[in-house]
Amino acid sequence: YMTKSFTSGAICLDSTWEEALLVKKARKNYPILSLGRTIESPYIKSGAINNYDAMYSLIKKMVDNGYQKFAFLAGNNTEDTSERFSAFQEVLKEYDLPFTQDNYYQGDYSEKSGNKTAKVISLSKNKPEILVCANDNMAIGALKAFRKAGINVPEEIAVTGFDGLELAEIMELTTVEIPYYECGYLAAQQLIMLTNGQGDFSPIRIDAKVKVRNTTKKLINK
Repeated sequence: YMTKSFTSGAICLDSTWEEALLVKKARKNYPILSLGRTIESPYIKSGAINNYDAMYSLIKKMVDNGYQKFAFLAGNNTEDTSERFSAFQEVLKEYDLPFTQDNYYQGDYSEKSGNKTAKVISLSKNKPEILVCANDNMAIGALKAFRKAGINVPEEIAVTGFDGLELAEIMELTTVEIPYYECGYLAAQQLIMLTNGQGDFSPIRIDAKVKVRNTTKKLINK
């Protein structure tokens, strides 16, 4: 609970909190920093990952390496999913690569939904060359299902994620690494400045880096 008598401001990471509640609680002397989504309010500073540029860079690398037939596994209906899918579509459009609705899969950011999607793809006669997942959890679930079905990754189908989880590194997953430590440090720094009457409420964007590993064809990190 955000109560003035106990705190001078707040960092909100929970996307399930209603936007209207945050807008109502935010005041000039009680600033809120929202991480992960953009909220329009004079006393809320929004901080978000630059999803679009990071996903654009990832997909461009994949296309430049020869992938042409893509599938996309979306997460929940969030700002993150929307930006990541928009960048995905933009690269395919620029390269004049086809993408049909039957290669769009709806997940919920869980490993289980990635596992289910991969099982469906495994039974398809017309498999994509690469499955792009909107987060690492779904990509990890897909990887496990493909391997259990005897489908070689990346020789038969490649897989990518987005987040940079520790397990993604262990499973050698190609992904986009979000700098979580830096995000937390920056959020705390900005909130302290705001509670001291410094800084401003303009939104901040945080860059993320593509990390190519063994679930896609070998590429050189740049």
